Amino acid sequence: MLLMEKVAMLTRQNETFALAMIIESRGSTPSHVGKMIVHPDGTIEGTVGGGLVEYFVIDECVQAIQKGKSKIVEYKLNKHAKDGIQMNCGGTVRVFIEVYKSRPELVLAGAGHVAIALSKLADFLEIPYRVVDDREGYCTKERFPNATRLIVDEDIGKATLAANLNEKSYLVIVTKDQDEIVLKTALQFPCSYIGMLASKRKAIQILQKLKDEGFSEELLERVSSPIGVDINSETTQEIAISIIGEIIKLSKETSPIKVKQLNR
Repeated sequence: MLLMEKVAMLTRQNETFALAMIIESRGSTPSHVGKMIVHPDGTIEGTVGGGLVEYFVIDECVQAIQKGKSKIVEYKLNKHAKDGIQMNCGGTVRVFIEVYKSRPELVLAGAGHVAIALSKLADFLEIPYRVVDDREGYCTKERFPNATRLIVDEDIGKATLAANLNEKSYLVIVTKDQDEIVLKTALQFPCSYIGMLASKRKAIQILQKLKDEGFSEELLERVSSPIGVDINSETTQEIAISIIGEIIKLSKETSPIKVKQLNR
């Protein structure tokens, strides 16, 4: 597989990685052209010439991935030059490091009116989304034509498990009456965001019940409820906009996401 084909595949799979590309070289260097994929753990595919310069580029790529910012780096391959690295080639090489960040993956637990409004916004923003529900007549391709997955099980806890929640998942709980079951399941996974559409009173009751059942305060603080940016939303569409707004804001943060604590 050609390297750029692999870049396209990783992008389709919504993976986070960096692409390092030699954009300029002067004098003697290990390579005048080269491209290299660097994964978050430092593993690579391709090369920018090998040796010490490649070692430095890999390190810069990992740092760029962690910060979520692309950059250009330059190395003097001369151990006797000021700011040079321990190489004898004598040339200079510049490398562009482009960071490909995974997009948030929206998981809609519930397939009702709010979920449909959220899915339309996700389509507009090109955010991939999955839908989980316990009702076959609601969780359908007709209602959610662009969903990457539709997961239906009369036991919504099992459906939530099948959604394969992970650190990319932004879970929005908008079920008809199964919020507690979905929440119990979701708290087992490292979701970037867990939001539950509920009144303050209902949210307090559910979280208190989970606390009484043994869920730790630290774990429950991961839950965002009430949900969404405060725009005094009233209609279904306005509620969906406020929720997507909150998800966009959190997904843009470069530091670890801090979800809202329940306003008790």
